[in-house]
Amino acid sequence: MLDAKRIHSLPKIPPPVLTAYLDTNPANSRNQGHPPGYIIWLKSRAKVLGIRLQPAERKQWQEQIARVEDFLRNERPQARGAAIFAGPKTWEVLPLQVEVEDELHWGRPSLTQLLWLLDEHQPCGVVSVDRGGARFHRFWLGEVEEQRKERFEIDITEWRKKHFGAPAHPKLHKTRGALRDVFEQRVEAQFARFYRESAERIHRWAESEKLDPVFLAGPNEVVEPVWAELPRAFQLRAALVKGDFAHLSAAGLQERIAPEVARWKRAHELEIVTRMLANPNGTRAVAGLDSTLLRLQEGMARELVVTRRLGGRLRQCANCGWTDRSADRECAACGGPRRVVPLRAAIPELARRYGVPVEVVAGEAGRRLREHGGIGAWLR
Repeated sequence: MLDAKRIHSLPKIPPPVLTAYLDTNPANSRNQGHPPGYIIWLKSRAKVLGIRLQPAERKQWQEQIARVEDFLRNERPQARGAAIFAGPKTWEVLPLQVEVEDELHWGRPSLTQLLWLLDEHQPCGVVSVDRGGARFHRFWLGEVEEQRKERFEIDITEWRKKHFGAPAHPKLHKTRGALRDVFEQRVEAQFARFYRESAERIHRWAESEKLDPVFLAGPNEVVEPVWAELPRAFQLRAALVKGDFAHLSAAGLQERIAPEVARWKRAHELEIVTRMLANPNGTRAVAGLDSTLLRLQEGMARELVVTRRLGGRLRQCANCGWTDRSADRECAACGGPRRVVPLRAAIPELARRYGVPVEVVAGEAGRRLREHGGIGAWLR
């Protein structure tokens, strides 16, 4: 499982550094040859970019390209993708179990694609329950981690054992049946307590880990009573998956649940975009690049909604950071010089500067939002 602290330390890497994002998926046909396609792409792209560097930088560039190539040849990554940061005093390799696009950069560490991946793949939780207990799993960036396991055991040590033995007198056979009913009632009472306590633990765990959504998986007779104990507001960000999951490993559970996660996410994204586009007057939400950038930088946005692979270019002030589509070379706010920046790089940086979460949408939700500029914002 990737370490969030490690990811957050990447902006502190001193330049110059080579940043390489590579599609290393072994299932991709281009990567099944010798050498694999990602090495061929790396060498080809490195030649093009190396020509643009000054002679003093070119030697460092070539050294880091050689380091990355040696690593790829010797290690043959098995993850779907990799993000590599290589410099004179730096070597960081992040295996990624999600789709990655090939990119190569030199200078400051390039975090744009990683930031998009973090926004697109928010951590979610899966709790598998049955009458034996509960297992708590965290899914993030295509990886799964079992964080805790709780067993449920019925404690009958304080129950009167004579209730469940043979009757002391033949005439007590009816009483024995009544006592058996008492026993079963006590068992069900303990299960009811287990369901209630499990719901409380699931809620606390999801809040502490910032998991969204949470999937409750298990047989119908267990998941429904646990679900009923969850707060209504929490249920709106959760889902039920009914079935027998007790025998599955963490990886097996991930494989079974992944389609449910994808379906939930697409439906949730479509609901968000539909509601956003139904409020076009700018009081609750805005859509479109210019309006969204303005409200974001005015501090009025509380959440961004962005289509996957949003493209284009913006101009950004080198002094105050104000960003828009104006062609002016001087900033209207402070008079500073403005530079051209890729929209794809500017959006995640602006979102983090203003402390605004980003929801990345795809599928039908992405198609609808693209018709309105590919970006929108919910307002405070």
